[in-house]
Amino acid sequence: MKVLVLEDELTHQIRMESTLATISEEMGFAIKVTTTGKISEFKEYVENEEVNQLYFLDIDIKGEETKGLEIARFIRQHNPYAIIVFVTTKSEFATLTFKYKVSALDFIDKNLGDDAFKEHIQSAIEYTKSTLLENQDMVDYFEYSYRGGEVRIPYQDILYIETTGASHKLRIVGKNFFKEFYGTISDIQEKDEKSNRFFSCHKSYLANIGNIQGYDKKSKEIIFYENHRCPITRMKVGKLKTLLEEK
Repeated sequence: MKVLVLEDELTHQIRMESTLATISEEMGFAIKVTTTGKISEFKEYVENEEVNQLYFLDIDIKGEETKGLEIARFIRQHNPYAIIVFVTTKSEFATLTFKYKVSALDFIDKNLGDDAFKEHIQSAIEYTKSTLLENQDMVDYFEYSYRGGEVRIPYQDILYIETTGASHKLRIVGKNFFKEFYGTISDIQEKDEKSNRFFSCHKSYLANIGNIQGYDKKSKEIIFYENHRCPITRMKVGKLKTLLEEK
């Protein structure tokens, strides 16, 4: 499990890391922890790490009282499945999570004693473990690894995959989120030969067949959920029509 911690106070960083290390040892379960107090660094981790993770956030970062809530919203844009826990002295801000639409799992008071603090942290770990890592039968996932980087996202939430213009970097455009990761269109196609979940509609795009809803003849675009679109080359239109008839 990968855990990201946003905390700008060194003493609380040490406490979080120590608590997580103890829980990992007691559970016999590997937990990779990355801790930072820098907003830019944290955002970089969110954008480039695996999607399914647990995030522990302070709310007040460097004197900005709601910065943690803003970061939580940023996480949600990149990872709708993120499990977010606030570790803070600002528990009065709990109601603001509805305004920011971040759906936090828990608010952990920094002033709790060590035993109670650990209990809350472990509860979040166990919930994440059972919900995201072990609950594979309920959801069919797109799992892809390339040069050490890994992506794991439910197929049902992927609209299409596109190139970004950067070498060996792709972008998943999904329902209410996007995710950049390293890989190539050709490599995904090769690995998709058996499952046949993606349609190569363009040299720079792979459309998720399960989420194709139609075709705009005038603009030569495939239509997805909430009118999201991606281009299709003229030579692939016949294949698309066949796919739509089969659906």
